[in-house]
This record gives sequence, structure tokens and C-alpha cells, in this order.
Amino acid sequence: MPCALLVSFGGYPYTPSSLTPDNGLANLAGALAEEGWEARILDFGTLSNMRRLFPRELTEVLRPAAEDMMRGGGGAPDEDALRRLSEMDAVLGEHQSAQMHAIADEVADEVRALRPDFVGFKLWNGDGFTGSVIIAERLRSEFPELPIYGGGPQASWWGEAIYRRTQVFTALLDGEGEVAIKLLAEHALGRRALSQVPSAIFLDGGVPRAVPRVEWLDMDDLPEPIYDEDVYPAMAGDEKIKIIVIDDSRGCPQQCGFCAHPVESGRRLRTVRASALADRMQSILDRHGISAFRFSGSSTPGRLMADVADEIIERGLDVSFTCFGHFASARPDHFERMVQAGLYAIFFGIESGCRQVLDRAVRKGIDLGRVKETVRRAQDAGIFVVASMIVPLPFDTEETIAESLEFVRDVRPDSVPVQFPGLIPRTPWWLEPERYGFEFDPIEYAQVGLEYNIKLLFPPAMWEPLPYTVNGMDYGEFTRLTMQFSADLEASGILTAVPDDNALIARCAGMEPREFRDLTRLWCAVGDAEAMGDMVARANRNIVRR
Repeated sequence: MPCALLVSFGGYPYTPSSLTPDNGLANLAGALAEEGWEARILDFGTLSNMRRLFPRELTEVLRPAAEDMMRGGGGAPDEDALRRLSEMDAVLGEHQSAQMHAIADEVADEVRALRPDFVGFKLWNGDGFTGSVIIAERLRSEFPELPIYGGGPQASWWGEAIYRRTQVFTALLDGEGEVAIKLLAEHALGRRALSQVPSAIFLDGGVPRAVPRVEWLDMDDLPEPIYDEDVYPAMAGDEKIKIIVIDDSRGCPQQCGFCAHPVESGRRLRTVRASALADRMQSILDRHGISAFRFSGSSTPGRLMADVADEIIERGLDVSFTCFGHFASARPDHFERMVQAGLYAIFFGIESGCRQVLDRAVRKGIDLGRVKETVRRAQDAGIFVVASMIVPLPFDTEETIAESLEFVRDVRPDSVPVQFPGLIPRTPWWLEPERYGFEFDPIEYAQVGLEYNIKLLFPPAMWEPLPYTVNGMDYGEFTRLTMQFSADLEASGILTAVPDDNALIARCAGMEPREFRDLTRLWCAVGDAEAMGDMVARANRNIVRR
């Protein structure tokens, strides 16, 4: 029987979300199984890897400095503290680099034992990309004829630019993988040319060549994901936080200037039938005892989630879940029934409280009056409401940011993730930078963006500057506005930086959202895998019903 090895190395787990199972690789394993292939998933987003990538001797040394910095609201450390943090950051970097090479050797051992017909990498950014390249190049050096493919968000965003960094990948996959992985499997066996694999990007005479994308998958044809421990060893024990992501929809008809979802999965909204979604939840609950879920769609229709809630209640499923929502399609009249079905949190994107900025910069097409009413009714039903903001947006001024701040203070969601304006390839902001007030060099930005590394020991304003400007402001200037907006919300008693999945994890672990945010942020910053492990074990005890 042919065999594939699927690898996800996301680097150091920066957030609790990094410890949840990878539904994408589980789907790919299921797709290969439909063709008679065996698959093995190596997912390095585990507690063991968190400990491995952070030297123990630094954990307690760093704790006082990290606690002081977080109590200070993330401001810049003084000169002496900055020098000490820089020294420890250098030690951490050397340690993690050495561990990445050691992991590469271990994956090579796995390949020698398993003898797969191909290896597929899910490519992430930052140290996840750096580590994946180290592993792939280690495999290429020992197994020069082994097909090595790369997919995931980095391949969709950066595509051909990856070949300017490394030529280790036999092919890259741009877009959804469940159909294309079967065609790449045929290529691995010598039965199909790469030029006949839709969505593939490969080197032809040293020059990148892209094959037009495959037709988007009919969502009712999604394969059954595989989370069995013999296929997905990281699912054993408490290495992962066992909240399963369910694919409810893909594609997005909205044209938000910043959003990558249409880039990754098209502009046509495709949904799974409510009964099929309930079937998937029931199958996972029956097979693995897992009762907590997050729906993945970025523009999940309110009607669909209302129908899913009806299915859950009719079947008597004892589950909890979170989902995305859109103010244009939300069903406030069904919120109480959705809570009865197990809905705990819902994520909405507001982005700005200024009508003019929303229309020019975001193009989301939402009514701010409806935002207030929807949030109020969701909270009245008992839903934890997450509402994201982007500060500053293109065209923002001091006055419009103040207007956004007052709007959020008035609406008062349960949590407000605040982000700076990130540039993602092929989004409207990227394709029409002059229209939106951005300035950047695409080639320079790709070189930095592929391996841009989060520096947990420092506040965001002190991270490596990203090479672009917005509204004439450089990275340091606009991230200071982002941090100030968050600080102003916190001063108003509004929680920031808790997304919907983290809210559910906190609930399962028996923690308040603010306590969860502050402690997990500290644990990640200082590499406290033991404390994180205690939290994961508590959460899993409430998630797994056995």
C-alpha cells in the first residue's frame, strides 16, 4: 500500500491555539485514505515541542522580567532590561536553531523507517517556515529522489516567492488540498506529470511555473478527517488541546481589503449541509469522545448555524462549540436556541467604528446600528461575543480612531482582538496599495514576510520592522497606535486579545478569560510547558467524554 508522511512544523507554540489539532492535515489523511493510501501525520504543535524549543534554564530567569513587562502594559523595557532580554533572546535563538536541526534528523529517521512515497509539508510563517525548510533540506540531502511537496497558508500567500528562498520543494500547492493531494500522490508514483496537477507550482528549467487552480471542492465531498492515534500520534494523551475544527464553509463573497480567505478558497461561498456537519460532530464524539468544536468558516451564514443548532438539539448531542459570524447574515432570533445547542462564543469582525473608514478601507458592507443590536442580543442570550478591530486602518486619523474607540466602548463586546493592518499577498490592499495608502516593495516584503519571527520577549513595537508604511506611518508608528488602542480599551474595562477558541479553551479549563489570557501569555513568553500542560490536561478532562 502506498504511504505518505504529512508534516506540520509551526515553530514554537506562541499561543494556546497552536496546540489544537490540525484539521487540514487530518482532512488530507482522509483524502489519501479514499485512494487506498496510508498516511502518517507528524504534528509538532505539542506540549513536548513547547518544552523542547525553550531551554529550561531560561524559564525561571525570564519570569520576573516577563511579569514586569506585562504588568506595564507591554511598554518598552529600560536600557538594562533590554540588554538582558536581548542576550537571552540570542540564547533562545541558538537553542531553537539547534533543536530544529535535531528534529530534522529525527524526521529523516522516520522516513527511513516508514519509506513513504512522498512527504508533504504544511508551511507556516516565521520560525515555522524556517524549521520546515531545515527539515525539508535535510530530507533532500539524504533522499534526493523523494518527492517533497509544500502547501498550507504560506504556499497560498507567497507561491513562487518561496522558490527564491529555497528550491527544496518538488512542488508547491496553491489553495485547497483535498483534491490536489490525490493528484500529487499520482505524481509521486510516476503516473501524472506536475503540469497535469491543477494548483501546483513547480520549477520548470529553474523557472517557477504555475498550473491553473483546480475547481473548488464541493463541500459535501469533504473527506472524513482522521484523528486516530496510529495515524496522528500527537493526538495521544494531553499533547494537544482537543478542540476539533469543523469545516462548515469555504470561500467568501465579501471583498474586505485585508482578508486572505478569498485568496485561499475563492469568492464563492460554499457550505456543508447542516445535517452533514452534525454527522461529523457525532462521528468525532462517538469515535474519540471529543465534545468541543470550532467551526472554521470565515463568513459562516447565520441560517446555516441556526440549522446546525436544530440538528444538534434534535440528536441530543452534548457538545460545545464556537463559530464565526457576519453581521449581515446573523440570526439574533435563533441565538438562544444556538446556546441551547452548545454555542459558547462567536467571532465577529467590526474592524472600525467609523462608517467612512469602513466603506473606504474595509468594504465590509455592515451597518453599525446592526452591529450594536446583534452584539446586545447575542450577549443577552449568553454568548461570549468576540469582535475584532484593526487599528489603524487606511484613511484613519486621530479623530476616526477616537470615533472607533467610543463605538467599541458603547458596544462593549466580551473580547476585542486588536490587530495592526497586515499586508497579505493578493488581497485588495496588496493589489492596489496606492488606493489604500500603502507603500512597499513586494520582493523585499516577501523576503521578510516568509520568515518573520514573533519575538515573545519584547513588546510588538520592538519586533523587527515590517517593510511597509500605511498612511505615511512606518511599522513602529502604526503599531504604537495599535497598542494604545488596546490599552485604552483595557482601561475602559474591556478585555482584549481573547479570540473565540481561546474563550472556549478557558471555559473547558475552568478559568476566566482574562486569567487565561494573562497566564497563557506568560507561560508562552517564558516557556513554562509544565503550567501549560496542567491547563491542557484540565481542559481535556472536560472535553473528552470517556
